[in-house]
Amino acid sequence: MENKKRQKSHLKVRSKSAVFGLLLAVLLAGMLSACSQSSVNEQQPALPPELKEELPVNVYKAPEDLPVNYRSYDFKVLAGEEEIDLYNGGANSWNEQVSYGYFDMPGRSKISITPNFSFDSFEIVPRSLGIKGERQGDAISFELSRQVPVSLVLDGNYKGKVLHLFAQTPETDIPDKNDPNVIFFEPGFHDLGDYGEPPLMLQSNQTLYISGGAVVRGRVRADNANNITIRGRGILLNDYRSNDEFDDIALTLGYVSDSEVRDIIVNRDAASWTAAMHGSSDIRVTNYKAVSPRFASSDGFNINSSHDIVFDGAFIHSADDAVAIKGLSHEEPKDALPIYNITYKNAQLWADANNAIGIGAETVAPYFKNITFSNIDILHNYDDRDHPDVLPDRSAINIFALQGTEFSGITFENIRVEKAKRFINIQMAETFYFGALQGNWAWPGSISGITYKNIESYSDGSNEIKLEGWSNDRLISDINFENIKVNGKKLKKDDPLFTVNEYVKDIKVK
Repeated sequence: MENKKRQKSHLKVRSKSAVFGLLLAVLLAGMLSACSQSSVNEQQPALPPELKEELPVNVYKAPEDLPVNYRSYDFKVLAGEEEIDLYNGGANSWNEQVSYGYFDMPGRSKISITPNFSFDSFEIVPRSLGIKGERQGDAISFELSRQVPVSLVLDGNYKGKVLHLFAQTPETDIPDKNDPNVIFFEPGFHDLGDYGEPPLMLQSNQTLYISGGAVVRGRVRADNANNITIRGRGILLNDYRSNDEFDDIALTLGYVSDSEVRDIIVNRDAASWTAAMHGSSDIRVTNYKAVSPRFASSDGFNINSSHDIVFDGAFIHSADDAVAIKGLSHEEPKDALPIYNITYKNAQLWADANNAIGIGAETVAPYFKNITFSNIDILHNYDDRDHPDVLPDRSAINIFALQGTEFSGITFENIRVEKAKRFINIQMAETFYFGALQGNWAWPGSISGITYKNIESYSDGSNEIKLEGWSNDRLISDINFENIKVNGKKLKKDDPLFTVNEYVKDIKVK
């Protein structure tokens, strides 16, 4: 834990209402999980294999010295015979507490959840798991046969108190805590400082390991490094704003390569990004969980000016973009870092503001190419707490360009939208969020070769699909919609859900 030396950052971070400068950040990725079924109803999500035998779970007790404000007592949870300790992830946009807990599940298990407040109805999401549950008194019970996140929503109120449970595979390859290249946090509460304290800095070839049952309060950062590993079943907690030359993000990787993030939970209870990467490559993020419901700008894990990134198995609850892919630079787009080879698969996304999946709005890059989102459950997507229905670009799946930049080879497939204000948006615009970001269309730019395939919305929102190009020489074109269903009805080319301006060409609907 001696790795705290300060390093200069070339980044500055803004919140939602202020303009960002150049942002340094940490990894994020996701990989494609293709399904070629002819019907959304027929497709099967790429779930972990079903567990056949019922076995005791492995629980991680909350640290005894954890301050009480970090614990949640809104629910009582039993997995088999074991009680799961719960954490307070923070208040959401509507000042309701979001709770979460985690455990290892080697075999199928019976789960019992008892809210400590009254309710009438319940849902267990995502619906793709097919879990109905039963109620006896105030106890909700169901069997969990796969190692996946599940969430409890009461009375259909996605703005209310919710619970996220993370059922995981047992850990088998714990690193050696005596290895000099391993920073090892054992179970317990580890407070690395507060306002004004620098982040924990990681160097090349180091592993940061946060044990199950550990809560590490602080920030983590790596700059100009390779072969970094950040892992463990524990929690990285950050609930304060920084006051130093580093960015204000809980987990940041800048110009990092050949590295991995896996298994950890990042709980960011502040109106600032949860995790991000900048100028990074060959990063794999697996089984990453972010619980960051504080309004706003609490993006789940942003991929900035990076390439060859894989995300597999993420769960994100944010109050801004759950996933954002951005071009952040001060150069002209032709001289900036390109963004390409990004795959994001097998995820559950919950965004209480902005977009569930967002590409943009910062789009200073020569191109965005070869990006795939696959097998995604979008659990909730709201536009903006303070400006509901005033920001029509906000959507479950969004591409938002502010600069003349090339977007091509982007695929969204096997996605299920459960609740969202709007469905799909592709837009070239002059400003973003009431002028907080200004665009520049002096350069050439286009959006083409975008595919939406095997996507179903069950949402009670508008389900609008908006396509808005910039000019005759800066077009949106070659947009493909294949097997898209909205509340059971297949999308048609003349569907009233479409809002399209004159700078959009060659829309195909199958």
